[in-house]
Amino acid sequence: MNNMLRLLALAFCITITWIQAYAQDKTQGQIHYELTYNIHANLKPDQMQYKDLIPATVVEQAELIYNGQRLKSFFVDAIEKEDEGVNTNIRVATEEGNERYIDIDSNKVWWIDKAKTPQVLVEKSLEVKKDDKIQESEETRVILSYTCRKRVVKPKKDDALTIWYTTDLPLKAGTPFGGFTGPGVILAMESKRVSFKATSIDFVPVAEKDVTPPGGMKIVKTQDHSAK
Repeated sequence: MNNMLRLLALAFCITITWIQAYAQDKTQGQIHYELTYNIHANLKPDQMQYKDLIPATVVEQAELIYNGQRLKSFFVDAIEKEDEGVNTNIRVATEEGNERYIDIDSNKVWWIDKAKTPQVLVEKSLEVKKDDKIQESEETRVILSYTCRKRVVKPKKDDALTIWYTTDLPLKAGTPFGGFTGPGVILAMESKRVSFKATSIDFVPVAEKDVTPPGGMKIVKTQDHSAK
């Protein structure tokens, strides 16, 4: 009887240890974000006449999945909204598409140029723009139980970004827009035109193929792509 109890106790301990080890595996997962676009702030001077016909802001969802230091980020680029009987179709225009694959260790990002026939895979090196002014702060903020540090990035030709990043996750860098951020994963960002915040993180298995650029496509370097 005593031997049976010891075996049951041992099996119970092994099960608990396995569950804890699995629960602590943060090397793969999904980060869910909520994006808020300030539509009025993005209007061009000749578009201001339509200001009262479109919503001031639009909220959408985005996602980042990762396996080790490889990730894929994606968001909706065509947004349709109806407000008080008025239908609004908004397109979030980015030159790098709404789906981006990143390999942080090799400092590369890829996206598919769907406007080309046939479509091509554009490759770009990840690098911090030298003209960007970066200010680190001792200020912190807790997002989804992770302590985040504040960083203000001031691009030379764009609005300043307030970034909140954490180094408590094994992923070195990442955002729903696929940008390279340096020290950690950005869980929130605020700017004049767009803001986002992580709403949940699921540590679930992510297949390597899901964070790998599609094969069989012509690869074009970004400098050659821009020249065409």
